[in-house]
Amino acid sequence: MEEEQRKQERYDKLYQARRYGPEKVAAQIVRAVERDRSIVPVTPEARLQYQFNKFAPALVRFFAARVKLT
Repeated sequence: MEEEQRKQERYDKLYQARRYGPEKVAAQIVRAVERDRSIVPVTPEARLQYQFNKFAPALVRFFAARVKLT
């Protein structure tokens, strides 16, 4: 349990360092609503994964099942 909390804190710090705060996320959501989009990948890596998932969904699921972030 302690190791899981340590990992979560590490990833929280990474996101804070990238400056993807609530304001950026909210702006992305508003833009998506204006454009009538139901999926909003906010960060660059989320956008990349979303695009990659369109072309190779089985491969994305394969790697996602083997990577534990928390």
